[in-house]
Amino acid sequence: LACEACGFDFEKTYGERGRGYIEAHHTKPVHTLAEGGKTRLEDLALLCANCHRMVHARRPWLTIERLKLIQRK
Repeated sequence: LACEACGFDFEKTYGERGRGYIEAHHTKPVHTLAEGGKTRLEDLALLCANCHRMVHARRPWLTIERLKLIQRK
């Protein structure tokens, strides 16, 4: 598992301890779901902790695409 924004791989860095670790970011905010609505797999992005915090650092939240653009600068 690797971060969809920066490519960070916890297992490559931390070995066995990092295997299978990643954070899931809701690209469709939970508060926008209809009553009883469910999150679909395609509404999640896999992010490392740093990228996830940067997405949520302030509003408006960043899209994954915008975060990638910021990282490239």
